[in-house]
Order: sequence, then structure tokens, then C-alpha cells
Amino acid sequence: MRLMMIFFLHVALFAYSYNFTESKFVSAVSVSFEKEGNINIQKDKVIITYKKPSYKKIIENDNNVSIEDSEGKIYHLKGKAKFYTKLFIDIMVRLGDFKELKSNEDFDVQKDGDIYNLSFKGDLADSIDRAEVQVKNSKVLSFKMFMPNDDTLKITKK
Repeated sequence: MRLMMIFFLHVALFAYSYNFTESKFVSAVSVSFEKEGNINIQKDKVIITYKKPSYKKIIENDNNVSIEDSEGKIYHLKGKAKFYTKLFIDIMVRLGDFKELKSNEDFDVQKDGDIYNLSFKGDLADSIDRAEVQVKNSKVLSFKMFMPNDDTLKITKK
């Protein structure tokens, strides 16, 4: 029994997941896309599994990023694709965690009611202009990232 308690405590400390809806607006073609999925955050790995409109699994582990399609074929990202995918996964993990909003040196935070407005610093500012995070009772409900090319990406937790 004690071993089971230690196991569940360990998992609770280093892993969590949530279902989400992703809404993306691509400014260059004035088109919106919506996907549904789950993000599973572990100590050394992040797995994003999209279920709708089509299956895709993105795995970020150490310094590797791979994508598995609906047929089980795995692609390993390299170069800019790998860099930007890792960057956005890292930002998704941080913006989805309320504690990160309070103590992160990569962005400045201004609170306005239940909305946290973030402005990014350093290299992150080249890829993401700003973000808005909606919070209720110290829990992140959604976050929206605004890119320099006027694209947006919004994650709403279910």
C-alpha cells in the first residue's frame, strides 16, 4: 500500500495532462483552424495528441521532436521546424501552468482582473509578440499567443 502511495505521489508531482481546443488564425490567408487534443506533460517529455479533425501525435523528449501520423509513421524534425516546434511546446507548457505566470523571467506580466497580459523578452519576443492568459481561482482556463505576422494561437482547456 505504501508503495502505491509513493508511486501516485511521484506521478502527481511530475506529470499532468489536460484536454484542449486549439484555435489558430493564419493572417496571411485569413483562415481559421480548430483542433482538439490532449497535452500530457511529464518530467522529461511532453506529448501532444490531436484527435480532431485528424490524428497526430507530437512528442518532445530531451532534444528531439517527432511527429507520428494516423498510420503510425514517425517523422523526426530538424532545423527550424524542430526549433519552432520545441519553442511553442515550451511556451504552451508554461502558459498552461498558473505558477509559471508568477515567476518567469522570460516575460513581463501585467494583471487585469482575471486576465494576465504577458510581453515576452529576449529571443522569445522575435517569435511571440505577447500573450493573454485567462485565469479563474488560480487555474489557467485559456491562453492566446499573438505572433509578429498577426497569426494567433488560442488554447482553451476543457
